[in-house]
Amino acid sequence: MPDFPIIDTHLHIWDPARLDYTWIKGNVLFDRAYHVEDYARDLGDIDVEAMVFLECYADFSPRGGQYIEEVLFVENEARRDPRIKGIVAMAPLEKGRGAEPVLAELAEKHPTVKGIRRIVEFDDDPRSLTLSDDFIEGVNLLEKYGMHFEINVNHTQMDIVREFVKHVPNVPMILDHCGKPGILEGALAQYRADVAELCRHPNLYIKLSDLPVEADMENWTEADLAPYIEATFDSFGIDRTIYAGDYPVCLQATTLPRWVEVLDRALEGFSRTELRKFYRDNANRFYRLGL
Repeated sequence: MPDFPIIDTHLHIWDPARLDYTWIKGNVLFDRAYHVEDYARDLGDIDVEAMVFLECYADFSPRGGQYIEEVLFVENEARRDPRIKGIVAMAPLEKGRGAEPVLAELAEKHPTVKGIRRIVEFDDDPRSLTLSDDFIEGVNLLEKYGMHFEINVNHTQMDIVREFVKHVPNVPMILDHCGKPGILEGALAQYRADVAELCRHPNLYIKLSDLPVEADMENWTEADLAPYIEATFDSFGIDRTIYAGDYPVCLQATTLPRWVEVLDRALEGFSRTELRKFYRDNANRFYRLGL
């Protein structure tokens, strides 16, 4: 384990009694409340200084969503655990300038909101959404409000991301879960090509998380993950790669302590300064936490 407190940049907490999440219905692991106390319990020996909450794909429609309600829920959780220092909310960026009322309210009334994620992975037509003029306009609006954008796709959609990032030159962005590489499919060559191309955009960072979920969830080994970890650092380097846990989604394949142990062994040759960048300092800078 790191011998210093770390920052976890990908925490999910939810409560089906407070908000609606169709995607968890009937899921044995997820169809229940996960509160900040559950996370604190499952950390084990990991010393966490701060967490960043990521929106949980609460139900939405073209007519509206639970954007503000989810932020209010997380702010209430943060009163019980003030280590929640940042929130990445959802907003209807596909509306282009029509998203401004939500963005303005988040910026004015909810200062812990640091950025926006609009999951395109599960959209009916991810390509049409992501590369639409309105969506690109909505993402570029984040510069006005001092926010960043988080990209959530899987490896079959990385060609979309390669094109999308060309249209967003100034907004800080981060690729969640390494773009969910095709580890189970053995798609290492594709992953190496994807990250080698994407790292050319200096405003793009990458979040090293969830690799066990993208492998054989029941039988993955560290050897399965090691080439993807190595390729991530080969392209994005130590200054633009950020640790994340992805609790409780990670529980499909691992625990938080085991994930950190895997990373510790993979990074054995890194200096303490480099480890601090990966586990803490890069996150503090990217998410503007002021720690």
